[in-house]
Amino acid sequence: MKAAIYREAGGPDVLRVEDVADPHPGPGEVLVRVHAHGVNPTDWKRRSGGRGPLPYPQIIPGYDAGGVIEAVGDGVDRTRIGARVWVWEGAHRKWDGTAAELVCVSASRAMALPEDTSFAEGAALGVPAMTACHALMLAGDLKDETVIVTGAAGAVCNYAVQLAKALGAQVIGVVRGDADKEGDATRAGADHVLNADRDDFRKRALEITDGQGAKCMIDVDLGAHLDFAWRIVAQNGTISSFGSATNPSPVLDWPKFMYRNIAIRGVAIFEVPEDAKLRAAAFMQDCLERGKLWHRIDREFPLSDAVEAHRHQETGRPRGKIVMCP
Repeated sequence: MKAAIYREAGGPDVLRVEDVADPHPGPGEVLVRVHAHGVNPTDWKRRSGGRGPLPYPQIIPGYDAGGVIEAVGDGVDRTRIGARVWVWEGAHRKWDGTAAELVCVSASRAMALPEDTSFAEGAALGVPAMTACHALMLAGDLKDETVIVTGAAGAVCNYAVQLAKALGAQVIGVVRGDADKEGDATRAGADHVLNADRDDFRKRALEITDGQGAKCMIDVDLGAHLDFAWRIVAQNGTISSFGSATNPSPVLDWPKFMYRNIAIRGVAIFEVPEDAKLRAAAFMQDCLERGKLWHRIDREFPLSDAVEAHRHQETGRPRGKIVMCP
């Protein structure tokens, strides 16, 4: 099979598209013919060495995919052969991921892909949607509650808006920059859209929540908001954050959070307990089957342009998911 592969840490140019041996499913696994592979920021961060030394002598990157089950291992129902699926955590704790024509994954990580959902859309789910869903579920029951989602036009947080709505919440979506980002947050279902470049984020959040704050805040940049997050999150509320790019080492004024009983939860989806991941995947599957999810695709590249796909993810400021098609 053809696959994008690298053997040393570095920039996009360390990637090579080569012929490698076809994988074969082991017990409890399925072999998926990849029709679309979703590129994530974590792919280039691992490739560049930003997540530590390479764990294997060679690596085929990629966690997310859309494709068709071509074979199954022992213990897997053979009627699954030929099924359309979306794949999550294709490269989790193994060297070969979804940036290839074929990938083997645990049967639990190949979920049914509805006929009206394209392979590219299936490849858009995975890391961003799983991160968003688990982050929301950390806050408990959100029905009739208010959720603040920062970075609401980004890949993870756009799904967070959609999934929060599916959980029955009112959503305040926060974006920065161009008006088209506001449109993305609105398209995802946000009840209120704030642009932090022109709106008083703190003031508007308090106005919308009648001064009480939101039960949950999904935060793409924790360090940028800690000086006032304690006030716009309600007592006994939760902040779930998966990033702090503008201030990686923020200082926490702890008493302000402590006396409001606010929980601050980090979200690194690969280290989440298995039962929690399966719970998130099951809810996402239900939303997918009910047509509740919108998938923003930024650009599609052929597998032969894996270098350019990674470069675009790393430096191109993509709006939505980048997809490679073998």
